[in-house]
Amino acid sequence: MKPCAFTNQTLADHSIGSLNYAKMVMTSSYIEVAKRRLEKFGIKVDDSLFELSVLLHDIGKAGEYYQEQFDDNCVGKSPSFIYHEIGSAIFFYDNIDDERVKKLVALVELNHLNAIRGISSLSEKKLPKGCDTRMLKLKRYGKVLLDTLRDKGFNIHFHVRDYTFDDYNKMLRDIANSNEPYLKLCVFFLTPIIVGDNLDSHFARGLGERRRFIEILKKEVGV
Repeated sequence: MKPCAFTNQTLADHSIGSLNYAKMVMTSSYIEVAKRRLEKFGIKVDDSLFELSVLLHDIGKAGEYYQEQFDDNCVGKSPSFIYHEIGSAIFFYDNIDDERVKKLVALVELNHLNAIRGISSLSEKKLPKGCDTRMLKLKRYGKVLLDTLRDKGFNIHFHVRDYTFDDYNKMLRDIANSNEPYLKLCVFFLTPIIVGDNLDSHFARGLGERRRFIEILKKEVGV
């Protein structure tokens, strides 16, 4: 079943579940509005990128450190995915050719857990003992995820490799040095991820936390 997204839930199932819930807000008209706003800055993106940003928002969980917390059936005791958003952000930054678009989507992935922690709190010094660079070794389990999703009919042309903190620091420097107004439009990518991620986690895992926020989301999308 590996890679796992949580106890008794595969990462592929969470990826697809998140996308299905995200599509409740990420309609064709939503995407068209987002594309028009981006085009005002001379930025063109394919419709598929909106879906991929949701589908693969948690690919950072494929890091070897995280997956070693589970057995082959995705059973683990109090697993932690602290800072998995780093790997997700680097993955998109590494796979998108357009310099502006890669910064935009990487920024979104870094912030999709902003309610828990923000970019300013991400630090190598705060990593749990034994985590180190294995959290960024995505190739082994990330490839399994991509192949699984391709087998299910998703057109994914991205590749995955093992990353380093040098990759992370370079990405952060590039984003920090890009004080451009178009980055504010990251909300068009961020909103579907937040909706899909939280609703799938709630319904698939029966989690009780963030109950008030979940109830608001359920009313907004009508589930």
